[in-house]
Amino acid sequence: MTQVPEISVVLPTHNRAGLLPRAIASVLVQADVNFELIVVDDASSDGTTQYLTTLSDPRVRVLTAQTNLGPSGARNRGLEAARAPVVAFLDSDDTYRPRRLAASVAALRDPDVVAVLSSALKHDRGVPREARIADLTLQSAAFEWALICDLIPVEATSLTVRREAALAVGGFSAALRLAEDREFLIRLARRGSARLVAEVLWEKSWVDDSLSNDWRKAGAGLRAYLRERPEYLTRFPALASYLATKILVSHLRDHRFDAVWPDFSAFRQAGVLDANPLRLMRRHREVSRYRRQHASADALKALQGAPEKWL
Repeated sequence: MTQVPEISVVLPTHNRAGLLPRAIASVLVQADVNFELIVVDDASSDGTTQYLTTLSDPRVRVLTAQTNLGPSGARNRGLEAARAPVVAFLDSDDTYRPRRLAASVAALRDPDVVAVLSSALKHDRGVPREARIADLTLQSAAFEWALICDLIPVEATSLTVRREAALAVGGFSAALRLAEDREFLIRLARRGSARLVAEVLWEKSWVDDSLSNDWRKAGAGLRAYLRERPEYLTRFPALASYLATKILVSHLRDHRFDAVWPDFSAFRQAGVLDANPLRLMRRHREVSRYRRQHASADALKALQGAPEKWL
């Protein structure tokens, strides 16, 4: 009988034939853990499908989508097919460090932990920098609030979750193509605590056409995210305003002036931005100050959860 793996790795991919072999190789060298790798070919048209037919490692399973599911749908397809009780995710333009799986499995030996996030080495246009997170455990309410406030970085390749809990909250939202990983974790946080691992366990490379780098979709992506998380507008309007102004400031900083007015108008129509510019700037400063004060390890340890109303 085939042994049930300790952990399943879900790797969705769409037209990444040049990068996919590197991502897969980084999984196959993982040691000290029994794993399976589920590659979800999300209707690729660039030779990815042909490449996947050459893989002979029995730990690799390939699922093929006939129509493009998007990152959420492809991850959900792999999550549903996973045989292990624990599932890790990997984007096809990223790679794992050698201890990525073993360290995550070890962190989940705590039965109260439903999610593990880890530090990364990021190659930003060829310049490497470490993106470290604190080494601690966040209890459920604190974890949810830290996610809502964007006090901890969230990227799919960082995530390891309990499969049963992930399925119980409905997996990733198919309505989102940006911030879907954070929105998923906000729902998952109600199921238990999160373990933050300071060790650098994965690497991210800059890819110009990745969804996270497509600034033209940033405004629409935020509006879709806020529709999924209405508490931003009802309980935490200053946070919604802060996230919107961050996008507008980014447009201005990078001289993308043609995007400023359309996104500003759309944010105003959605009720995200205050009509009073002084109040808008004050809220932005207050949120910025709060985030700076609460992003340290000691401040995160002291988090209790979200207030009923904030700013």
